Order: sequence, then C-alpha cells, then structure tokens
Amino acid sequence: MEVDLEKNLFIEKKIEKNMIKKFLGGVGFGIEYLMREKAHEVEPFSEKNPLVLMTGLLTGTTYPCSAFYSVSSKSPLTSIIGEGVSGGYFGPELRPIFNGIIFKNKSGEPVYLIIEDEHYELKDASEIWGMDTKNTIKMVQSKLGKEYKVACIGPSGENKIPLACIMNDHGRAVGRSGMGAIMGSKKLKAIAVKSTKKISYENESKFKEITRDLMKKLKNSNPALTLRQIGTNAIEYFEMFADVPHQNWSEMGKWKGVNDITGAVVREKMLVRLKPCYLCPFSCGREVEIKEDPYKIENAAGPEYETVAAFGSMCLNSNIESIAYINDYCNKMGVDTISTGSLVAFAIDCYERGILSEEDIGFSLSWGDHESIVKLTKLICERKGIGEILSLGTRKAAEIIGKNAEELTVEIKGLDVPMHEPRANFPLGLQYATANRGACHLRGFGTDIYGGFSNLGKAIGIREEVPIKFRTIDDPKFARDIAISQNLSEVNNSLGICRQTISSGSLAIENIFDLLIESIYCLTGISFTLDEILQIGERIFNLKRKFNVLCGISKKDDRIPIKLKTPLINGRARGKVLSIDKMLQEYYKFRGWDENGKPTSNKLKELSIDEY
Repeated sequence: MEVDLEKNLFIEKKIEKNMIKKFLGGVGFGIEYLMREKAHEVEPFSEKNPLVLMTGLLTGTTYPCSAFYSVSSKSPLTSIIGEGVSGGYFGPELRPIFNGIIFKNKSGEPVYLIIEDEHYELKDASEIWGMDTKNTIKMVQSKLGKEYKVACIGPSGENKIPLACIMNDHGRAVGRSGMGAIMGSKKLKAIAVKSTKKISYENESKFKEITRDLMKKLKNSNPALTLRQIGTNAIEYFEMFADVPHQNWSEMGKWKGVNDITGAVVREKMLVRLKPCYLCPFSCGREVEIKEDPYKIENAAGPEYETVAAFGSMCLNSNIESIAYINDYCNKMGVDTISTGSLVAFAIDCYERGILSEEDIGFSLSWGDHESIVKLTKLICERKGIGEILSLGTRKAAEIIGKNAEELTVEIKGLDVPMHEPRANFPLGLQYATANRGACHLRGFGTDIYGGFSNLGKAIGIREEVPIKFRTIDDPKFARDIAISQNLSEVNNSLGICRQTISSGSLAIENIFDLLIESIYCLTGISFTLDEILQIGERIFNLKRKFNVLCGISKKDDRIPIKLKTPLINGRARGKVLSIDKMLQEYYKFRGWDENGKPTSNKLKELSIDEY
C-alpha cells in the first residue's frame, strides 16, 4: 500500500508474481522501488525520498524465525542506500494484510497510521509526539488495544538524528543508517497494526509439516541451547579468537574486562526471562531488570553482543549495569547502539589525545569511566552540547572537529564498523568494505563461515571453518566466498527470516536449503532451484550497488579505515597487517564489475536489471 502523508491518500497495489520471482520481498522489493522512483537523485530529508517498509516473503508464516520486516530509504547518515531489518511481532501482524507500506511525501503535523484488516487511517499524533518509544507503544495500545503491534520512533527520530532507529515490540530495532530519522522527517510517529486475516498458502498442510519438523530440530540444536543460555553476547568466546574491538579499535588485542560483561554475567545479575521473536526456537532476546540506582531499569531488553562491545570493550567499560542502562536508554530514545557506542569511544579517544577538551564536552572523559560514558550517550541522543556535533555520526563529527580527528574514526561509507574484528578475519574486512549500506557484519556471513558458526560450505560451495592464521592473509580465493555469502544474505532479508535459521540452521539441518526451497513452493507455487535463489540475491546486491554508484560510490569508498591498518599487539591475530587489495581486485572480477567497482552493462543485463 502507498500512503501519501501530505494528501492523506491511500492506494492499494497488487504484487505480481513476476516481482516475487525477481526479488522475493523484503529488501528486494525495497531497492526495486527506490530505483524505480529514482530516490538516489533526492536529498535524504526531501519529501520526495520514500520510506519503504516491506515484509519478507515468509514473514508471518509458520516458518521458524519468520519475524522480520525491512525498511529502506536513502540514508541521512551516509547519503547512499539505507536499510535495516527488525524482528519481533510487528512484521508478522502486518504480513496477512499488506506485503508492505510505502510512505511518500510529508505530513504537515505529527500523525500515526492505524491498520486493522481492511480499515486504515492516519490519526493525529500530537499527544504522543515527544514520547520515548516505550511510552509511545504503551499509549497507542492503551487507546487501541494490546493486540495492536506498534512500530515507532523516539525523540531522536523526531529530531532527525541520523543515528535514529525505528523500534517495535520489546527492544527490536530497524537499527542502522537512520531510518528513524527519515520517519521523523515525515512527521510519522508510529504505525499500529492489528490483523485477523490469515496468510494464504499454495499447500498449507505440507508447508506446516515441513516447518513443524524444522522448528523441532532447531529448538533442540546446540546453537539454540547456547543462545537461550547467554543470548548473542558471547564476548569472552569472541575475545579468544581476537574478534573483539578494544579502546576505539586500538591495537590492544586483549582486555581482561570482558569477563565482567559476558552473557553469563547478564544472566546472573539481571535476567528476568527470555523474550523470543515470533516463532523463534533460539530465544536470543531477553528481558532484564536492575533494581537499584543509579542504573535502575525494568521491563528492559537485554543488551546484545554488539551493544555490550560498543559501550563495553570499545570504551574499556567493565560495568555491565551501566551498559544495560545505556541499552535501555538508547532503545527508548530510538538510536543505533553500534554507532552511538562508536561515537562515545571516538570522543574519549579525541579527549585523551587533546583534540577535544573538558570545555568542549562539559566534563572530563576517560576510558572505563561509566558515569561519563552514560552522560555523553545522553547528550548524543538528545542532541545537546557536544552531542549536537557527535549525533551527526563519526565521519561528519570528525570533519567539524578537525585536528586530524578523522584518523580516529573507524567507518566505511559513513557507517561505523560493527563489533567484529577484521584484523583477525581479513575476508570480513572485504565484506565490510563492499557492503552496500556501509560496514556491516549482517550483510554477508563472513563472521559465520570462517568462525565455525555455520555449515554452509557443502550447500553453496564456499569454504567452511578456516583457522586464524589462514584467514589473516589477503588471499584472492576469499573473494568468491564473501560475494556468495552477501548474495545469500540478501535472500535471507528478502524472505523475512532471521539469519540464525541460515547459519545456525545449516549446523543443525544438513538439507536446510532443500527444505527452504520446498517451503517457498508450498507457500507460493513458485519453483526455484538453489542457484536461482542465489541469483536473486545477486540481483538485489547489484541493484543496491547501482543505486550507490549513482550516489557517487566507487572503488575509493571500498576501503579499510586507517586505524584498522595498525596490527594488534596481543591475541591470536597479533602482528597481522590487514589488507584487502588482492581480494578486492578478484571480488570485482567475480562480481562482473569494472576496475572502479561499477557493475558492467553485461552484468546488469544478465541479472535482468538493466532497465533501472
């Protein structure tokens, strides 16, 4: 459905089967629409920049972990393709009614959208404008009913902070590249959905037979048992393999403080219960509570690994209570914790080196000082004081600060590098450098395939677990693996399923892709081979690259930040100098791109996207 926020106009549109055959759904539909509307030509906060919210092809079905929806737009943080996906229950509630919602133009006043089956309307949101995300969801549900699922922005999105998220359910986030800021620029506070409809299947009984068996096997798998115990926060394990950043990506390589901020510590100190997404056998989400000040929180989502590393090891902060408090605060304000934590670490680094002063910040900063870390986080989220500059992101903040501050940033294409260490995994560095939305561990499986967290090798023809000494080499052979894993990630996000069903799923179920393809057939009646599915992922990836090329992206942007070229001095990857030059050259060849990183006309024609 298209929603014109300026004219209060709704247009229902049918998704043709050919679109499913070419793009599946989710992020595939998102980039197709952005290219068709030439969104690359407009400024991110222009009323002409659409906000494209799409469910995946499998979202809301009985397929395990089919919880995800995506949001795509031109990013206010990076000025290239922006997108994110989120789990929870919002996507499954929307999917039986609409495949997605496209928001065009801007409202003159704050509004929120209500959808209940065939009924939909925009309502005045002045009463909830200014509320944090928790209170927004609570207020909307108090008016409409608790059965409504709500996605919304917080004050950071309203203030168009480029780090702003879209939040739904219990701490689930469309987390990176500023989609919450685009929503705020359109004066759209929230979307509330209630459905009594059912998804139609080509062969429902067979689909449910397959997915019941999948659910049982996944629930009893070793990855599921681990995730239920500690969630995604296996920081002490990652530390053993030099996979954790420290002190704003310094050369440390090891830090004893990780033992104070592990998933086991969270479980012991503050866990209330597990909070899984829709039909999730893994249950990595959790609810936490801290009963005493100064970091008292309740009904809070537990911090994921990325947040723990960003505000923990990156800042040398071993106070787990402060990290959980920051996580809850960022969720309520609606900001990306990876970029916000990176900004705090960057600011401390600048302060320690004399680039920023106590007068600039308003108080002193030091590594491990959890009180000042909390204070600075609040300034960023509220866009106050030094937070006015920092909230623009590390790249733009460094430009404003000057004094060679850009040498302390660790971002690619304007997006801060996530919390997995490419100096211990050179192919992951290639994935970061070439990811379409900027540095991303979730747009490819570079952390999974070489770290032993998946068994994708036999199914899609890539190498499996590789010891550190062999993955800290600029080996062109890795280029093919990373490209194929990126294509697979696009498939994953177009189907609307959690990546755990692919990576961990491949460990538990040898024929996971056969069952996935059969499930798609039972849902749609469309028959795919694995090669055809992977080509859809390749099509989506290349269309995003074309969008970025039209925004000015080229080989110069597929780079490794200066800080990451300094080798680690401790840990299993010590002394290794990160380089991707040989891999990148081979990657371009494998992709069918020219020497400047632009998809060739022959490649676009081969993928049937030369019309865009």
